[in-house]
Amino acid sequence: MKSKLLKLTIAVFAAVALNMQAQTPATLGAAIVTNGFENWTGSTPNGWMVAPVTTIAPANVTQVTTNTLTPVQSGVYSCKMINTASSYTSGIMGATGVSVTAGMGYQVSYYARGKGTITCEVTDGSAATSSANYAAANGQSVSGKLWHHFYQTVVAPTTTNNAQFALKVKSTGTYTATGGISITGVEVDSFVVQPYTPVNNVSLYAIQYTALSSTNSPFYAQYVTHIGGIVTAVTVGSSGPSGYYIQTKNANQWAAALVFDQVNAGNVAVGDSVTFDCAVDEYFNMTELVQINNFVNVSSGNVVPPAVQVTTQTVAQEMYESILVKVTGASCQSYTTTYGQGTYADGSGVPAVIDTKSNFYPPNGTSTSGSGGNPGYQPTVGTSYCFKGNVNYEFSVYNIVPRDSADIIPNCFTGIENHSNILSATIYPNPMGNELTIKLPFAAQKVSVSFVDVLGKETLSTIASGNEISVKENNLPAGIYMVKIVADGKTQMIKIIKD
Repeated sequence: MKSKLLKLTIAVFAAVALNMQAQTPATLGAAIVTNGFENWTGSTPNGWMVAPVTTIAPANVTQVTTNTLTPVQSGVYSCKMINTASSYTSGIMGATGVSVTAGMGYQVSYYARGKGTITCEVTDGSAATSSANYAAANGQSVSGKLWHHFYQTVVAPTTTNNAQFALKVKSTGTYTATGGISITGVEVDSFVVQPYTPVNNVSLYAIQYTALSSTNSPFYAQYVTHIGGIVTAVTVGSSGPSGYYIQTKNANQWAAALVFDQVNAGNVAVGDSVTFDCAVDEYFNMTELVQINNFVNVSSGNVVPPAVQVTTQTVAQEMYESILVKVTGASCQSYTTTYGQGTYADGSGVPAVIDTKSNFYPPNGTSTSGSGGNPGYQPTVGTSYCFKGNVNYEFSVYNIVPRDSADIIPNCFTGIENHSNILSATIYPNPMGNELTIKLPFAAQKVSVSFVDVLGKETLSTIASGNEISVKENNLPAGIYMVKIVADGKTQMIKIIKD
């Protein structure tokens, strides 16, 4: 009976996996809002500048007429918005109220050019920000004289006949192109809103998979529900944890994604199993999951998907985007401290970019001005390294981003998991109270334990010996720390949360 049950269970899981991988994006309905800014009453675009959502001053909304040097995207007119402030508070332009249904998704598309940041929202129409559900936390960056087609998504918070869709701009400036052409502010055109029903239980594989060599996610600009995965890394921004990578258990391609989530990133750790609802975005062609709602940290201490062995040649493929990978014996060819990126080549002879600064936790290597004030790791040109990290895509190049010092092994030719200097300690509890227990796989003569906060400052250190170390500290402030453990020359860094 046990073997039959096992086969049945495997068959059910296989069927579920195939079903999730076969999921397709929702079909868009007929447009409920279409506005090309062709009709104006005086200095106001018809259908816009509607209270209570609108906060932008009328003087900061102007009509743009097509011309030879900077033609509008469609028709004769477009609309310019200016808000030099660093927040959207005084830069929101609301449209006429329409009917929406709670939980329904609405894909918003528009064209933009100029300089600034733009995003969209939907509200219930009762106040400027009442029940708003924003399209993206930081919006879309606009910088150029050419029109760029943006797609974003919002979910209606309530059922109402008076919902207002709005465009929001901030940090606007002047874009100057060659030939003296300048565009001040953000110009928008061809605004369209289409409804759809968000797809439930979408797999990471379905979100990422595409038959084309390089393209956007098939779910781009749609909201999906009950996404899940194992956390493989936590990313760091200028003010602390900003997101995390998740990956499907045992997946070695396609089934991983970067999650932009400043709200929950500080409370997750590698090995956590998480679920949430989200929108699928493309940040400069890097698939990101944004607008995180209904976040649940299901469990901690799960087995992290093993790093996939790649070469510096094969890593530059769409199927490895966000996947945890490893390379062996890659020699550093060049390195720049400005961006913390270097080129490395293994036996394949084709170089790849390794980023040892942007998401790197302290402390290790030569200190540089890494993201969030964290020191980065400065390699030595000509030295061979083994790396482990998540595959990122930026500046039109795939690159590997190590997570901490344990992911970088110099003078290594045997593989990062086999290197003799890696320690496999167990720590608990996590989150910790005023005491942390560290269990080592052997009795060490000398054990050094240090706590480093998100700004790279060492806040606590101690020296001990043995195979079980207890660290008691009543005065350690609550927050996120990296615990560096060095036991008889073997090193490990583990992220912990102090309650």
